[in-house]
Amino acid sequence: MSSRPRLVRIGVRSLVTVVLAAIGLVGASVPAAAQSCEGGAESDFDGDGQADLMIADPDATVGSAARSGMVHIAYGDGATQTITQADVPDNDAAAGDRFGYAVDSTDWNGDGCADLFIGVPFEDWSHNTLADAGLVIFIPGSPGGLDTTAAKNWSQNSFGTGSGAEPGDRFGWSLAAGTQSGGTPFLVVGAPGEGIGGGGSPADGSGLVIYATPDDAVHFHQESDGVVGIVEPGDLYGYSVTGSESGFAVGAPGEAIGSVDYAGTVHLFSHSDGSSLPDQIEAWDQSTPGISGVVETGDMYGASVEMVDYISTTGGDPRMMLAIGTPGEAIGSDMTAGLSSVVWSSGSGITEYRNITQNGDGNADDTSEPGDAFGAAVAMVNRTPDQNTSTDTLLLAVGSPGEDADGVHDVGEVGLFSMTEEVSEGGDAVRPVLEGAGLNPVEGGRIGSVVHATTTHLFVTVADEASPAVYGVPWDNIVADGTDPVLTYTPADFGLDVADVASFGAVLA
Repeated sequence: MSSRPRLVRIGVRSLVTVVLAAIGLVGASVPAAAQSCEGGAESDFDGDGQADLMIADPDATVGSAARSGMVHIAYGDGATQTITQADVPDNDAAAGDRFGYAVDSTDWNGDGCADLFIGVPFEDWSHNTLADAGLVIFIPGSPGGLDTTAAKNWSQNSFGTGSGAEPGDRFGWSLAAGTQSGGTPFLVVGAPGEGIGGGGSPADGSGLVIYATPDDAVHFHQESDGVVGIVEPGDLYGYSVTGSESGFAVGAPGEAIGSVDYAGTVHLFSHSDGSSLPDQIEAWDQSTPGISGVVETGDMYGASVEMVDYISTTGGDPRMMLAIGTPGEAIGSDMTAGLSSVVWSSGSGITEYRNITQNGDGNADDTSEPGDAFGAAVAMVNRTPDQNTSTDTLLLAVGSPGEDADGVHDVGEVGLFSMTEEVSEGGDAVRPVLEGAGLNPVEGGRIGSVVHATTTHLFVTVADEASPAVYGVPWDNIVADGTDPVLTYTPADFGLDVADVASFGAVLA
């Protein structure tokens, strides 16, 4: 049996992961109520046609409950909403739950308003009898905004797949929600602490994933029929998940390849109706032919994953493009320097498109250094869905939160790469724009620990303890010398002082 720890998380990941567990209105402004939900905008909870933003603080104290967690909603019309677990029926804001650890949204009930999913992986579910079993909270959108009175608590048992809630499962550690190409909503939930049969006892960290549609659900792991792999303690299957209209992916950064612990692997699946296990398209790691690199202890390949659908510059059918962060990768003798690899698939296998480090691929002004953690967070966007891509429309942002610059330790940076150029600019494309918007880079700001992309903006968290903030940079400001205003969100926008927050912006969606 492996001696690997049961469930781990790397420090940069603690700022990157996402949460969402209950919702209520706490000292906030109210979005203007629309007559009905228009639909069509990203994360549009009130149906007014404007995108809304989720800013999670899973370590916030609620009342006297430390690390209970909050989720803040910045509505497109300027209204705000703060939600805690206490706002959810049949729930409470208990210490250590870390509400907001993972979050995503899609129009689950088909009314035109986006609905919110919040992961609460440290929830002691079933009347506090199952420590860290985990929970997912569903909150429907409405013309008046997110309706916490109609929120639902979903444990592993709620999906009827035969996978029951157990101590240490960490169900809700990761979330991916969206819509299949045919219009059916889907939800992918990771439970990386799950113990599977011969893999060991509960909380051994072999891991499990639940895939659901509104009508059905199925669970799977590395010994399910048609899924490549072997269940082992410490695999952390479901540590990261992502999805698009064409498919979804699961990261298992704790996977041992041969005798190499925490090397990591990624699995790609097509969608299903939820009544049967989705078909696996491919499983791969850094020892797979055609994939760059070699497996090494602690690489954690698949610690972060992100995917989009795109159409080639020359046209044709849509493809999936998937970015994989490997923040533990050693570059030469530089430990945890990190890398990000990009693969594409048309649904019948994968092909590596790009392998990016700070030492190459256009990063002429950057160098891999120990602790940079390049790839700790990745965000990919197709700014023109359903159109042929071009140089500045299919983009990849890669966070390097451990980067030192100008004598400032762990100031962090975000590199930007065009996925239609053979060699792209790379380098730090974002921090200079933030500085132009008034940011004063500080030690420990760790820019790049959290990145989130929409078709209009790249959102970046700055984890400055004295003045935490989330910035939304218009894409044209980065790629086309645009001058549109940079969005800025601080605790004050939600009626809070800096002392009221702990990890403001640790998760964005």
